[in-house]
Amino acid sequence: MKRLIALAGLALCGAVSAQQPATLGELLDQGASKLSAAEIRTLGDVRVLRRAPDADAYMTLRADGTVVGMVHNKQGHGSSEAVGTWQVRADGQRCSDVELPAFRMAMQQCGYTYRLGKDIYFAPSDVDRTAQVTVQAGHAFLH
Repeated sequence: MKRLIALAGLALCGAVSAQQPATLGELLDQGASKLSAAEIRTLGDVRVLRRAPDADAYMTLRADGTVVGMVHNKQGHGSSEAVGTWQVRADGQRCSDVELPAFRMAMQQCGYTYRLGKDIYFAPSDVDRTAQVTVQAGHAFLH
């Protein structure tokens, strides 16, 4: 079950397409800038779709600070509603606390948001250049 949480996270590190930077170092080398707390708040609702071999997660980080969604386990454990909250700390770190009641699990995930051109990226660290990044296409959908 712990693997389910790792794979169904809100903005997990994961593979991105070959054209996109895969690590924080690559992202920064291409000129990305870390968003401030105020800039993150202006993004509005962020819809998250995360597909993995053992679970798919469909969630929305709402502008009002709530998280809603659904996680479907592909290994026979069924599905669970995802509910929780998110907040942005003064340094720009965004943290989400999410419960998956049907799986009797809770998780917290924190990370940083970056802009490169028109694209938005999420990284679990703002100092580890090897940290995997996840791209957000536009302001409404995160892959």
